[in-house]
Amino acid sequence: MKWGEKMAEKRANQNRWWIFTAVVLLSFMSTLTSSIVNIALPVMSRAMDVPTSQITWVASSYLIVTCMFLLPFGKMGDLFGKARVFKIGTAIFTIASLLCGFNLGFGWILLMRGVQAIGASMTLSTNAGIITETFSKQQRGLALGSFGSVVALGSIAGPGLGGLILTYLPWNYIFWVNVPVGLVAIVLGQLVLSKNEVKSKGNVDFIGMLILIITAASLFVGLILGQQVGFSSFTFVGLMIATLILLVAFRHIEMRAENPVMNFHLFHNSDFSLSLLATVLVYGINFVVNIIEPIYLEQNRLISTDLAGLILISFPIIQIVVSPFAGWLSDKFGSHVIAAISLAMLIISQVGLASVNHATSLIVLCIWLGFVGLGNGLFQAPTNVLVMNAVAKDQLGIASGLLGFSRNTGMTLGSIFANILLFGGISMNLGRPVNDYPVAQPGAFIFGMRFTFIVTTAVLAALFIAQVIVNWHRQNR
Repeated sequence: MKWGEKMAEKRANQNRWWIFTAVVLLSFMSTLTSSIVNIALPVMSRAMDVPTSQITWVASSYLIVTCMFLLPFGKMGDLFGKARVFKIGTAIFTIASLLCGFNLGFGWILLMRGVQAIGASMTLSTNAGIITETFSKQQRGLALGSFGSVVALGSIAGPGLGGLILTYLPWNYIFWVNVPVGLVAIVLGQLVLSKNEVKSKGNVDFIGMLILIITAASLFVGLILGQQVGFSSFTFVGLMIATLILLVAFRHIEMRAENPVMNFHLFHNSDFSLSLLATVLVYGINFVVNIIEPIYLEQNRLISTDLAGLILISFPIIQIVVSPFAGWLSDKFGSHVIAAISLAMLIISQVGLASVNHATSLIVLCIWLGFVGLGNGLFQAPTNVLVMNAVAKDQLGIASGLLGFSRNTGMTLGSIFANILLFGGISMNLGRPVNDYPVAQPGAFIFGMRFTFIVTTAVLAALFIAQVIVNWHRQNR
């Protein structure tokens, strides 16, 4: 290769990583802001003089609106350019973050959180598509693995960073911390993001988008209200029935649309469908671990909150370290192999957690949590690569949106089923309905915790078997 060609390739590589930086900065903040606000809710409740039941909607509204618009904006990215949608979303998110910090009442904060979520959904629905388009297949695993580790960092850094901010500053800075990072991302985006992108042809399917938005709203409002008012309530059951009817109507319309929001033929690709399902299940099981283990450590083992926090932060840190390495392994040995290994590590982690009791050494517990982090770290890159490689360039936006939607769906379902399985197991052990920690009978909690992790083991084992069968068919056809 000549010297001039080498210099051109070097500049292209540098530019790729600057694009990566711009995309990851906003993706990090969009994820961070969904978790950082939770620790500030009691303070905000007092400052705005609203009850706790109301102030929780500051967190819930962000999740709901983000999920409502992930897929429509993914499609808009395919039609009008992912970089364009990303840059507009960056500006909206940054401005809304500034406005969220002004205490103009509960209605104002809810409105601004909605606007902030729209900006976040524009960035989260296009980030993986931009990275996929920017990097060659030889570097894609490394790039998407590194991207996964930064997004994971955003989800775990929220409570710690939020607590630090609230120790020294008013609650407003929970939102204002996004502003300088957003401004850097805006400037970087303007300088490095491409203005000439691959775009798909056709008109905007407004009817399909509207139905999709209403369907997502019905699903996530129903799931969140179900946790508050009960899963047997008329509200929850009615919203779930409405979601199913809307899904059927959406599929019927999309199969006949000239340029559908959702190309259902994508799901005929087994790599695409199975990887999205795996994303939902793995993120859900992560949330089960995140919810149950703090209860075990603090209420069953009576360990201090700070020590429990140190123990629980170990597996996300392992995940963050492993993810880029997993991307390199995925590029070298193939995504299917690394994805299978990641599921095997996660199965080991759940079997280990199912064996934990009152007397289990904390070192042994950390080993099992380490397997959770190792499995998750290995899972992110190959799964993302399998999803993004399964679609044409003009479908990268909707694929990116589906990845984000799958992550959020998994986290929401995980938070629900953690309580259903845990307290279902405790109730079975005690022979009566229970919805709180059984202080007088801690052994019943251990039974419920073990029951939960036996179920998650079975779910992951079924997913692993499905993946092995699909890979075998793929290799022998």
